[in-house]
Amino acid sequence: MPGPTPLDTAGSAPQEAARLAALRDYVDVEATPPPELQAVVRLAARATGLSTAVVNIIDESLQRQLATEGCERADCAREDSMCSTSIWVGGVVHVPDARRDVRFAANPWVDGRLGGIRTYAAAPLLTPGGQVLGTLCVFDSDLRTVTAAQRDELADLATLVVALFDRERRGRREAAAAVEAEAARRAAESARALQDALLPHRLPNSEAVTLTTRYLPAAVGSDVGGDFFDAVRTDRAFVVVIGDVQGHNAAAAALMGQVRTAVSAYVREGHGPAAALERTNALLVGLGAELFATCCLLSLDERTGEVTVASAGHPPPLVFGGRGSRTLDVDPGPPLGVQADATYPSSTHRLRSRSRLLLYTDGVVEWEREEGGQSTTALEAVLQEHATASAERVADHVLAPASRAMVDDAALVVLDYLGPDPTTREVRLLLPADARAVAAARDHLRTTLADWDLLEPADAAELVVSELVTNALLHTGSSAALTLRHDVEHAMLHVGVEDTSTRHPQPRESGDEATGGRGMHIVEVVCERWWVAPRGDGKTVWAELTA
Repeated sequence: MPGPTPLDTAGSAPQEAARLAALRDYVDVEATPPPELQAVVRLAARATGLSTAVVNIIDESLQRQLATEGCERADCAREDSMCSTSIWVGGVVHVPDARRDVRFAANPWVDGRLGGIRTYAAAPLLTPGGQVLGTLCVFDSDLRTVTAAQRDELADLATLVVALFDRERRGRREAAAAVEAEAARRAAESARALQDALLPHRLPNSEAVTLTTRYLPAAVGSDVGGDFFDAVRTDRAFVVVIGDVQGHNAAAAALMGQVRTAVSAYVREGHGPAAALERTNALLVGLGAELFATCCLLSLDERTGEVTVASAGHPPPLVFGGRGSRTLDVDPGPPLGVQADATYPSSTHRLRSRSRLLLYTDGVVEWEREEGGQSTTALEAVLQEHATASAERVADHVLAPASRAMVDDAALVVLDYLGPDPTTREVRLLLPADARAVAAARDHLRTTLADWDLLEPADAAELVVSELVTNALLHTGSSAALTLRHDVEHAMLHVGVEDTSTRHPQPRESGDEATGGRGMHIVEVVCERWWVAPRGDGKTVWAELTA
């Protein structure tokens, strides 16, 4: 039987360190020894004809007896052990008369201080990796003969002892793995429950917009991730949110809840995508969150098909259909929670007919990056292949590769849009930041209303436009924008003037000699109603007239 390099008394420090590591792996000294060891020592004594047999292990300081035949179990100091010498010899050690062997003559178990051993034989407890854990030894106080065949049998029994140790070791590992798996399962259940509580259980839909969602947890690791989605329907827009918080643990799930709640709250307050991201970012930075999040907001005006997109380091949405797919371009800002003064530019697009959009998290395409491919190549191919399928089938096909790889959490939203309301007409004009703006707004209004054959509200609308544009110029000194929207079905004309001031106008009475202050009072008298829609660092003042 092969063994370690023979040494006179002990191995080198690295050898001993490796041996002790193997010993700790194979033997739990705090546990009850395997009961089969008692049968082994009984067989060893019977096979050799010696009175005593012991299974010993040798640790840093002790010789520990795990099973004995012919004596009581008792540990002793390592320096007093005969076996501590034997483990470095290699192979079976046989000493016919220990008092005449220079290695053992002065040992207390031989010279009478602890015992009077004469005949001694020890087989190493050798692991498959070549580490000696201890010995199976036999001894007698009388001179006895241990034949070569008996020594071979002793070695076979020593191999059986190591096999018993290995069985116990595997049992401990399996039990530890089961405990760890159960702990991981409980942790995952708690985290999933937390995430399930934080994700929306129902999203809004409308006659023009239908949402289909998917969330797929990763199989790698037991902790939950921070992928999320949400949707908010306001008076003016249908806003879809998708995001991904860094990390896979309960902290990521908790931060996901904070981000989703904050974004939703800012959108409900009337802020556009860019402003909602800026405010959420400031909130996270102020909280000192150690994690960061990516997020994308898409705001869709259901009546006109106008889409506004802003991104905080998140993949942009895709528009897809039978003619292929395209990305809604947006200049992304940094992830949320990274830079205190970050800004998030928005981009505006127009959906002029029935359309489909996909918003997704990195996990949808992460599998392809793992395989060295382009992150959206396969995704675009799937969208093109299944463009005409139901939204449920599209979502399933998009997630199919990610569900096989399971390398990261994945979330997606498929948005089906029926297209602009045919009973709504809308135009928008950017105005110069000087006195020419009022005249340009009036001319545009007259031309548009003539095209729409709306002559009756023209005079009142011109007065409203003049007052709103003048207010915008006086209070901001920057360019403004005029939006005209005709609701044909309800015979209403909406006039909106967008500026960069967050200050809300207030109507007030003015005396006969006053030169200002009449504007919003006039608007209030002329219109059916008026209101202010916050828009990031600015606002849009809307007025409604009967058409």
